[in-house]
Amino acid sequence: MPKGKPVPFVHVKTSAINKALSENMGFVQDVDMAEIIEESRLHPCLVRCGNGRFSCPAQDVAHFVKIITEHGLDYVRDVSVQKV
Repeated sequence: MPKGKPVPFVHVKTSAINKALSENMGFVQDVDMAEIIEESRLHPCLVRCGNGRFSCPAQDVAHFVKIITEHGLDYVRDVSVQKV
């Protein structure tokens, strides 16, 4: 390693997506979605419902959850970020 000035310590913020994958096995709550959307609005998310599951961009999760739950005929089981 070449000698020279020491490299200052730089705090690297853990990404919200990596945090969800490592700490919560990929599952996210609605409070986490804003940070994930800010980081990568097109990151694929898996939405599991009572009648199936589908993948959509992070920016569209809230919209689809509203559509699914607004009539009370179905429910959202969970939302997770997909590892890409």
